[in-house]
Amino acid sequence: MSATKLDKLVASEGYGSLNDLLLACVFDSVCPAICMNDGCDYTEEMEPDQDRGFCPECHTGSMKSAMVLAGLI
Repeated sequence: MSATKLDKLVASEGYGSLNDLLLACVFDSVCPAICMNDGCDYTEEMEPDQDRGFCPECHTGSMKSAMVLAGLI
């Protein structure tokens, strides 16, 4: 599921590839994150190390940043 969510995050943020998205995050204090719940693809900027961020759509701590999903953090 992580790979699918990463693909959705790359597409929704308008990047050409996962590498492009991750390079944009490396020197920033925020990073795109996506809800990990089935049926919810809500995205929001969060801290790069976020692995349990609050999703305002699902009302759960299910948000993960691209850096965490890619296994870099």
